Amino acid sequence: MRLRIGVALAILVIAVAVLAAGPWPHGFRLSDILTGGTPVLPDGSRPVPGSTDLAGNASLGAGQHPATLRLACDPAGSGLSAVLTVPRFADFSEGFDVAGLQGGGNAAPLTSILVSNAAGVRSVRMAAQGVEARDPDKSISLTVAGARRGEDPLRGVALALAQAGTRLTWTQASPRGGDQTLTAVFSVADSDAVALKTALGSCLAAPPL
Repeated sequence: MRLRIGVALAILVIAVAVLAAGPWPHGFRLSDILTGGTPVLPDGSRPVPGSTDLAGNASLGAGQHPATLRLACDPAGSGLSAVLTVPRFADFSEGFDVAGLQGGGNAAPLTSILVSNAAGVRSVRMAAQGVEARDPDKSISLTVAGARRGEDPLRGVALALAQAGTRLTWTQASPRGGDQTLTAVFSVADSDAVALKTALGSCLAAPPL
């Protein structure tokens, strides 16, 4: 009886070791899933983080300011994310509830991101978290993060942005009824498309779990 149990345990250990060694289909290993590690890409490499910025303009009512959109890939953390930053937002933000977007208390999908290019139009709705900076410029940063499991709404957006000629419009509603809407617009030049492919390549190459 003990011999049978020993043989069964040995077979189980070998099976687990083989599964953990992988690679699994699509480049995943059991050890990655169990430990939370990043998947192996088709070329055998591990994903690497990266980020790049787009320059654009944001408007709220009659006020307008330069704006920055940072697209980032963090394979071992949040995955894909987008951060809209508007400097000196306090100069024209009386009609917008910045405080209502701070922290994790507001989960309403008040963010609409639309991308359009020669291939078509794609839009997603998400919930953003806001952070208002103190001195010197009192900027506001709004962050949306993609899904760590299953379909990632930011994946299609990132794929579209990796094509030159793409236009992105970020429309941000205020959590307070009756407020004005913040709108930011960005255009992707040839150099931007190259930078985006490099920065986000690991997140776009690794398929979702």
